[in-house]
This record gives sequence, structure tokens and C-alpha cells, in this order.
Amino acid sequence: MTSQEEPAVLGGDQGSSDRTASRTWLQTAALVTAFGCSCAALIVAFVGLSQFDLPIVRYVRSVTIHLPWNQLTVPWMAFTSDAGDWIGEGTHLVAASVGLLAVGWFFSQAAVKAAGIQTLLAHGLAALVVNGLKHLIGRPRPKFAHSGEWQLAPSWASGLDSFPSGHSAASFAVATVLAKRFPAVGPLCLGIAAFVALSRILRGSHFPTDVFGGAVVGVISGAIAGAPLKQWRTSLRHGIQQAAMGSSVALALLWALSRPVEEGIVGALFIGLGLAVTASGLWLRRTEWIGNDTSGMSRQATLSSIMIVYGLASLTTSFYAVSAVGLACVAIAFNRAAAREEEQHHHTRTWLVMRESALLGAVMLALLILYDGRSILPF
Repeated sequence: MTSQEEPAVLGGDQGSSDRTASRTWLQTAALVTAFGCSCAALIVAFVGLSQFDLPIVRYVRSVTIHLPWNQLTVPWMAFTSDAGDWIGEGTHLVAASVGLLAVGWFFSQAAVKAAGIQTLLAHGLAALVVNGLKHLIGRPRPKFAHSGEWQLAPSWASGLDSFPSGHSAASFAVATVLAKRFPAVGPLCLGIAAFVALSRILRGSHFPTDVFGGAVVGVISGAIAGAPLKQWRTSLRHGIQQAAMGSSVALALLWALSRPVEEGIVGALFIGLGLAVTASGLWLRRTEWIGNDTSGMSRQATLSSIMIVYGLASLTTSFYAVSAVGLACVAIAFNRAAAREEEQHHHTRTWLVMRESALLGAVMLALLILYDGRSILPF
């Protein structure tokens, strides 16, 4: 009897092994697809943002008076320029990291001490990459570029080191680590990094695509430094995905604030698609509001978030924004599909209410901008 049963057992093991191999292959294919979509989203976002390089630089020049130093005539722009430049200064960021390290060591707070070490590593990695790219690409800074035509070539000359922005890279590197270590203050940290990036444009030191490049380098550096070194491939993939979504959303916001709605059949199709997808995403999310499940982000909630973000991007009627956000959303979907098991991070009902309230608030703000804030920027 035993000898007759052995082939069945072996056959069962073989079938299980085949299923495991098939599942592993599908997961690998999904991860590769997600990585490709994230990279494509970054490329589209860069091309879209490049449409604003010269218009923004020309506007900044128009509100700048040339004294012994350059001074912006718009008060809020002058404040942002000075404050962001101070915050993003390398020595100040290093001092903040050393302060975290000292506090963590003195009060025996392992998480704070680890944050200090990792922010220093992230800053250092970003600085290495940025300085290598600056001199390899040799892009002129805005004050030396009076048209959209210039040559890119390796250079060590001063003024030919615009891409990418070092302040932006360092700020986003530190902010990414802090956002991962302390999620509650993550939006604040990333907001400060974005403030620094904006200040570099207003100061006339960089083009928008320069700060885009710096932000991407910073986010990737922070993602790698904030995880064990042996997981660098996973960290790189996550960093590129986060940078792709953030850059795509920034492009959509900038486009909505500076460009009118596309007219004609194309604009109508984009608006119809955006309204339908956004409404469907909100309807799908209703279970998060009326259910009792506190297990965190389910697949349904993830799909709902993707639909809402893509729907709002479609309302910009920008091909670049819709394409970039769409590719970033596809990357998130494939990464989620590659997950071996459902995430089960249980939270309190209060935390979930705060999360959903923040989501609804963001949706309402986005709709307000899309409806009442079109083309308010003067370029």
C-alpha cells in the first residue's frame, strides 16, 4: 500500500513545486513591469516639467531687481527664497542629523539614533550622486541660459552645474528617511523639502527640471539609506516608485495652476473620464467608511486610491500629467499584485477616521484647484 501511495505523494510535491515556481515567475514579472512603469513615469514627468523651465525663469527674472545682490520684489517669493536656501544648506542638514543622533544617544532612543545615522548616510549618498551628475552633464544655470538652446557636456566650470539641484537632493534625502522612520511627521518633512526645492527656483539658481532631478536623487538615496544594505534592490525600486508618483502629482498640480483647460473633444473626453473614475473610486471606498475592518490598506482601498488619483489627474486635461500619473498608478498596482500576502497592519478607528478625512480633504482641495484655480500662476 505504501509503495503504491509514494508516486501520488511525489506527484503532489512536484505539482506544489510547479505552482510555487509559477507564482515566483509571475511575481518577478509584476515587479519588473512596475519598475519599468515607474521609470517611464519619471521620464514623462521630466518632459512635462521641462515645458515650464524657460517660462518660470523668465517670470522670476521679471520680478527680480539687480542690486549688488539679486532681490525679489514679491515679498512671499523673497521670504521663500531666503528661508528655503537657509534650511537646505548642507551644514544645517548635517547639524540636524547630528542633533538627532545626540538626542537618541543621550535619551537611549534607538529609533531617533537610527534616524540620525540614516539621514547622514542619505545626505552623503545624495551628495555623491549629485556632484557626479552636475559635472558630467554640465548644464548652465538660469542666469547663463537666455534661450532654450545650450550644449550639455562634462565640465568643471562654475555656473555649468545646474542639474540636479544639490539643496533639493539633500533635503529630500533627509526628509525621506524621517518620513519612513516617523510616519506621523512624514508629510511635514516632505513639505519642507518641497519648500526648499521651490526656493531654489525662485532664487534663480535652478530650472524646475533641476529641482525635479534633485528630488528624485534625494528620494532614492533616502529610500536606500533608510533600509538594510542587503535590501538595496528593493529599496531602489520603492524609491523610484515614490519619486515617480510624487513627481507626477507635482506636474499635474503645476499644470492645473498654470494652464487653462484643454478645449474641444480631447478636453471633454479627459474631463468625462476624470469625473467618472474619481466618482467610481470614491464609491469603491465607501466600505472604508461604513465597515468595521481596521486592518489598514486592503487591496480594494488601494485600488480606490489609484482610481481617485488618476481621475483627478485626468481633470487637468494634460496629456503629460495623465500619462505620468497613469504610469505611476500602474506601477503601484503591479507592486501590490506582486505582494505575497495581504498587508495586515491594524490601526485604531480614530487613526482610520483621520486618514479618510485627510483623503477627502485632499480630494476637495484638488477639485477646488481644478475648478477655481486654473491658470492663476503668471506664466
